Amino acid sequence: MLQVDLKAQGITDYGTFAPGGFGSGRGFKTSPLLELYFNGQPMPLSRWPNTGYVSISNLLTATDVEAHGLKGSKTGLFTYSDDRPKRWKDEQDLWLYGYWFWDWADSYEKVAAIDTDKKTITLAEPFHNYGYRAGQRYCAVNLLSEIDQPGEWYLDRTRGLLYFYPPSTPEMATIEISMLDKPVMELNTVSHVVFERLLWENGRADGVLVKGGASCLFAGCTIRKFGGNGIEIRGGTRHGLLTCEIHTLGRGGAVVEAGDRRTLEPGGHFIENCRIHHVSRIDHTYTPCVLLRGVGNQIRHCSLHDSTSSAMRVEGNDHRIEYNDVFRVLLESDDQGGSDSFGNPTYRGTAYRFNYWHDMGNGLGCGQAGIRLDDAISGTLIYGNVFERCADGGFGGVQIHGGKENIVENNLFVHCKAAVSFSPWGAARWKEWLEGYAKKFIEDTRPGEPPYVTRYPELADLYANVDTNRIWHNVALNCDQFLLRDSAHNDAKDNWVVSDDRVAAHTLDFRAWATKALSNRPDFQPIPFEDIGLYPDAYRQDPSSP
Repeated sequence: MLQVDLKAQGITDYGTFAPGGFGSGRGFKTSPLLELYFNGQPMPLSRWPNTGYVSISNLLTATDVEAHGLKGSKTGLFTYSDDRPKRWKDEQDLWLYGYWFWDWADSYEKVAAIDTDKKTITLAEPFHNYGYRAGQRYCAVNLLSEIDQPGEWYLDRTRGLLYFYPPSTPEMATIEISMLDKPVMELNTVSHVVFERLLWENGRADGVLVKGGASCLFAGCTIRKFGGNGIEIRGGTRHGLLTCEIHTLGRGGAVVEAGDRRTLEPGGHFIENCRIHHVSRIDHTYTPCVLLRGVGNQIRHCSLHDSTSSAMRVEGNDHRIEYNDVFRVLLESDDQGGSDSFGNPTYRGTAYRFNYWHDMGNGLGCGQAGIRLDDAISGTLIYGNVFERCADGGFGGVQIHGGKENIVENNLFVHCKAAVSFSPWGAARWKEWLEGYAKKFIEDTRPGEPPYVTRYPELADLYANVDTNRIWHNVALNCDQFLLRDSAHNDAKDNWVVSDDRVAAHTLDFRAWATKALSNRPDFQPIPFEDIGLYPDAYRQDPSSP
């Protein structure tokens, strides 16, 4: 193990170690953290266990939290079963990272005290927003005593000493420490500028921030090795990311937010032919490859992969998500989708067309889907997509939770536990949601008036057609079942459920099967497999290589 005196190297700004997480009482977004890179790869903070998690044994305070039949406590005081914490008695800045009540709400929690005789851990306030529950998973991080595998490191911020177990000979490596605690570049109301073949890297915070302006283009650029998001585009119109590489990030890849939700004026931003991957390194949930908000923006021909949570989070109206290849996401969190939307019944008009969703999920009990329309999301078109091995837990390739007037048409589901799953609400719960959680959304957009009722005529009666969705002309190949938890209100028509032992799991031979077998079904329109994903252009001639 190496010991490096950072103060002797002139490095005295170590930042504050106070990470957050989605359920953190200190706030969702982690403050800028100093990070260590070895030959371009981020090194993991020392932790125990080295992989996976251990579980809370029992809570030591009265039950004062109950949701969906699950009980817990708002107080961070619990017992553990392992003897490992005996090693931690001299640790100066010990934290636990975990999913404390829900498997979709993570946070880092500072340890106030450990009693190794009674095997109890007391956490420091503020406590996790959702509370704590027996059996939930966590790990310990930021411990000098747990540097026991190559790559792990720890920083003694009091003395400025960095301890590091290098993965190979350090004299032959490039070793970097991130220093800048704000974006490398910030654009304010800048228009008509092209950034071409540029590299931004090595910051503690976000990489690039664009606010306002119009028609700026990032083409053939690389944004990598940041503690926050890769690039944020907030407001403005018609900005674009073309053939960019965005990866190795503590939070998400690209945040794009534009368009007027009151007038439905589109933002016109686009992300095209980009590879965005290996995100959510520090904050593991709700930090997707792309966070898309507003009205009228696009994600096209991208490769999105390797995220502990979703590849996309989509909020707003009239977005177009087309020809994307999405895989190896939902590696850790539960109750999520490869693309996830939540809560607002006035989000309408978004279309998912000709995307390939595959190889995602983690076996946790609630579920992981290719596309998840969560809590009242309605009026979404899902057309011509391929869902392969992306229905896990209790979800199908598409999961509709309480929404209505969604269209799932002409999709191919392959080796999924279920093609489409539902969590129907009924009229009473739908009414309660409209007049409770969604009340402000409805007041802000006034969906019964133009332009909403003109663009989406079904909003003339927002209370009607509860749990009614259109499921037409889909094909389920080698799936365990087609519809899961169908409410009987859905309109299912001309769907084909078929088994064929010649189409083995974990191969791509279903494409040849589909081309031949589906050509005999005039109600099923061909899916352009060859057009999905990255394509060659002036900035990347070989889409298979970075």
